[in-house]
Amino acid sequence: FQADNAVIFYSGAGDEQKEGSDLEDLLSRASIRAIYLAGDVVMAEGQRTIRADEIFYDFERNKAIAINAVMRNYDDDRGIPVYVRAARLRQLSETKFSANNVVLTTSEFYLPQISVAASSVVITDTTAIDEQLGKLRDSSYDAYLKDVKVKYKRRTLFSLPSMRSNLQRPDIPLQSIHVGHDNTWGTSVETRWFLARLLGMKEAPGTKSHFMLDYYGDRGLGTGVEIEYVRQDNFGRMFGYLIQDHGEDRLGSARFRKDMDPPRKFRGRFSWEHRQFLPDDWQLTMGVDYSSDENFVEQYWRNEYNLRDRDTYVHLKKSRENWGLSILGKARINDFEDRLEELPTAEFHLTGQSLFDDNFTLYSDTQASHLRQRIGNEHFNLIREEAFTFMSHRTELDLPLWLEPYKVVPYVAGTLAYDDRSGFERGLVDFSSADRARMGDMTKSPHGGNCQWIMEAGIRASTQLWKTYPSVKSRLWDLQGLRHIIEPHLLATVFEESDVNIRQKDLINIGVSQRWQTKRGAPGQERTVDWMRLDLDSVWLNGNEDVSDSGPGPDRLTWAKPFVPMRVFSAPQIFNGDLATPTIPIPTRIGTVEQYGPQRDYFSADYIWRVSDTTAILSDMYYDARSGVVNQMNVGFSRLVWPNLSYYIGSRYLRRTQVLGEKGSHLVTFAVTYELDPRYTLVFAQQVDFNYDSNIRSDVTLIRKYHRVFWGITYSVDNSLETQSFVVSIWPQGIPELALGHRRYADMNKQPSQ
Repeated sequence: FQADNAVIFYSGAGDEQKEGSDLEDLLSRASIRAIYLAGDVVMAEGQRTIRADEIFYDFERNKAIAINAVMRNYDDDRGIPVYVRAARLRQLSETKFSANNVVLTTSEFYLPQISVAASSVVITDTTAIDEQLGKLRDSSYDAYLKDVKVKYKRRTLFSLPSMRSNLQRPDIPLQSIHVGHDNTWGTSVETRWFLARLLGMKEAPGTKSHFMLDYYGDRGLGTGVEIEYVRQDNFGRMFGYLIQDHGEDRLGSARFRKDMDPPRKFRGRFSWEHRQFLPDDWQLTMGVDYSSDENFVEQYWRNEYNLRDRDTYVHLKKSRENWGLSILGKARINDFEDRLEELPTAEFHLTGQSLFDDNFTLYSDTQASHLRQRIGNEHFNLIREEAFTFMSHRTELDLPLWLEPYKVVPYVAGTLAYDDRSGFERGLVDFSSADRARMGDMTKSPHGGNCQWIMEAGIRASTQLWKTYPSVKSRLWDLQGLRHIIEPHLLATVFEESDVNIRQKDLINIGVSQRWQTKRGAPGQERTVDWMRLDLDSVWLNGNEDVSDSGPGPDRLTWAKPFVPMRVFSAPQIFNGDLATPTIPIPTRIGTVEQYGPQRDYFSADYIWRVSDTTAILSDMYYDARSGVVNQMNVGFSRLVWPNLSYYIGSRYLRRTQVLGEKGSHLVTFAVTYELDPRYTLVFAQQVDFNYDSNIRSDVTLIRKYHRVFWGITYSVDNSLETQSFVVSIWPQGIPELALGHRRYADMNKQPSQ
């Protein structure tokens, strides 16, 4: 405590103060009951500081009152101070506080730019006790505010009758706002709210709930709810959204992908994913995903549409030590989807089972399925939809050897499979008699038996070589010693099949992975980093002569084992576009199915050079040895120039890409962030495809810095979707979730090194 004046209430000091004794001697013999401070009062506890005109503190009853108080705390995670101003701040007990006429802000100024005001607040703070007990959680701090107003300077942006927060910072029910305009959505306002705080309720431990309310000028009004929960024995996510859509879908620049009328005005989706941990090592996972129409998710949640499948399923599994058992049931509930139903599928896997005192190792995989391929109502894939049975079993026996310094593993394996639908027939299309007459022999494909087998034998080998060079020192390249690690590997496999329909290609895979490692960092804080990394890989196939030069593009050996699952020959899920469709009247690739593993001889390289902590070069390349051309090459350069410039330039080349009659793609990306002065920052990004002579995307943003507040103006053009947008953004320092507009630049206020 510090103050101009103090009155101390004490007892138990004995006789009256003797002449010549000082206050310190008196207090050492007394029991202090209370204290009153006045005049520039300062009370400090850790990073928390309270300044007030007057403070009275009753130590016996743990009660206090402060007049015209300003409490300052510091949020280490966000790197910002938090101020609470109150006309009266009371401590009601050891863990409970109340205040009147409250202002919460991150600004030390008397008139902050952004603040939250309330007529009263009641705070329950058990963080100190819970921390000692090891039970510290979000609910350890709870604040309930009444008559809440969110303000910009003296202007009220919006108000709420009440608000609840479980965090030690000025939270409000509003999580984020996105305001913008483009030619797909019109003028849009997207808002996301904390649902429990909006309702004035206390969030259940482990639960996060959000409410969405959106307006799109060219589409309509939409609303939804998202709930995420984590418990000791389960976790999950539930999501629902509904909109009355009076606009048109724009899914791409092609004529048939834009200006599409939705099949209904009310559109929506519901999804739920849940995982339950059961006794005896069992685990249950369930998922439901319903959409009102085929294009809704792609239009409104494009990233999710591109990155994940949306299935309705129940999956029960048990894993223990080196074996696992699972049962999967999967059904289609959206009648517009192409979906493979599993009714159900049972699997058993045994991995790395030691035999004969570790002389041999056994791997076993068994699957039994009742399957049905469903075709969407508006789709015209000529696929048989009756249910069928599929079963397969694979056993692999390894002989691990240590031939110093090499690890060598010869192995043999056998696969047996049964399919009562097509007998692993290559052609899975049902053609009408007219189709057969028009296309002739192209519709004929060999029919295999219901039972098929594949035998394989091979060898795997690898080793690790390394050497250190402690004398290597360089300030220019930021090197403090060097270690070179070399890891070559070899895989050779031969196959024998029962039928040409399941033919496999003998292969040899040779590669080497190299690392050059050094130490970087201040003395006593050194860390090991990969200065350079170079991975080389090559595959040679037997039977490559039956693959034309116009065949598939880059496909690498991505599996630890060369084994191809037999099920892919029986029921490929969406058939890779290789089968007949109405848009391809005479299919050119009938007789092919989805392939797992390499189909062509190739050589690939992957290289990264971390020149320094601020500069990196990365690249990769795929060379098709069959056609003798580079099919794919990527090169990128990233650079940070202290203190005000960072940029990236990269090139992506794809030779076999073919869109709308154009072959190949050479895309160049350039992005730069430049701090013009302490107030203004410019961000620019550009993508151009030289093969198509087309500008793919352009973005330019100007950011203005104020005291703990930033605003930005962004203009974007996306020619891949034929959209243009203009967005104004505002966000407080350290609180990007309160941003108005795009939040992609919300960390721009940090120094480049961060």
